[in-house]
Amino acid sequence: MKRLAKCLSLVFLVLATIPPLLRAQEEIGLKMDVDKRQLEVGDTLVLTLDFKQVGTTNSAVVQEPSIPSSENFEITSQFSGTRIQQVGRAMAVISTTTYHLTATKVGTVQLGPASMIYRDAEGKNRELDSNIVTVTVTEKSGFSFFGKKKENPPPAAAAPALPVPDDLRTIKGLPPDSFSWLGFAIWLAVLILVGGFVWRVVTRKKTGPRVIPIGKEAELKLAWKKLGNDNLSPKEFALGLSNLVRECLQYRFGFEAVDDTTEEILNELSKIKVSDAEKNAVEKCLKTSDRILYADGNLTGRDALRTACAVLLPKTNKD
Repeated sequence: MKRLAKCLSLVFLVLATIPPLLRAQEEIGLKMDVDKRQLEVGDTLVLTLDFKQVGTTNSAVVQEPSIPSSENFEITSQFSGTRIQQVGRAMAVISTTTYHLTATKVGTVQLGPASMIYRDAEGKNRELDSNIVTVTVTEKSGFSFFGKKKENPPPAAAAPALPVPDDLRTIKGLPPDSFSWLGFAIWLAVLILVGGFVWRVVTRKKTGPRVIPIGKEAELKLAWKKLGNDNLSPKEFALGLSNLVRECLQYRFGFEAVDDTTEEILNELSKIKVSDAEKNAVEKCLKTSDRILYADGNLTGRDALRTACAVLLPKTNKD
């Protein structure tokens, strides 16, 4: 009888271990991973959440995986996908959610745990948490003509010993390639361009009006009368009007209006004393001419344009 009781106990023990062995083929889990553990402000981090179901769990996702917000990162994009994978003799269904995070603040951050809610085979809602990932965000490295400088490894706990005087005497100077002729040439070119621009602005302000030949006033008024010729094509009229306005401005106010664009002329007029009527006449004539010459616009109101231009003509004792 005792032997029979022992056999029955052994049978029950074996039967009790069968369900766990069957369930060993059924796994479910949520895993977090990142593509880098250290990055700079402005860099992008790819964070991946894998929800894996191995075997016949018959689980259903109630709430998609989500990650807690972080003041050091900003979520810029998110997408999900599902794939089936062979794991031993069982099949695994892996649902992957990928986040693209942009680093916005310096610091060491713990991302996670991510969480989700799923319904198990018995119809009960359960919460599942992932692991935690630690990421370090550093300051943005400075700009370099030769690309991003590779970061040095973190310093050791103990400071390195200073070289003895004999070691210092063995140093012959920097290697030949420490001085970059390319960088020197680029900076030299930048300085030359900046200096040339400053010189042009300074000399332009000091040159004053150009020497105007005798009879210029009569020449400008003759050009204005020629604009009354109705046989001029729209482009011929616009070109004559544009040139006349620039000549009048250069003669009367002493800046190089002939070589300036419309925007440059309007900007220059805002710095000097001109009447509203003169300023409006310049803007109307030049913008209309530009539209006809460069945008194939229609020409209307020739007489109105000539009247506006007349405001800019040099004033004489008879006027």
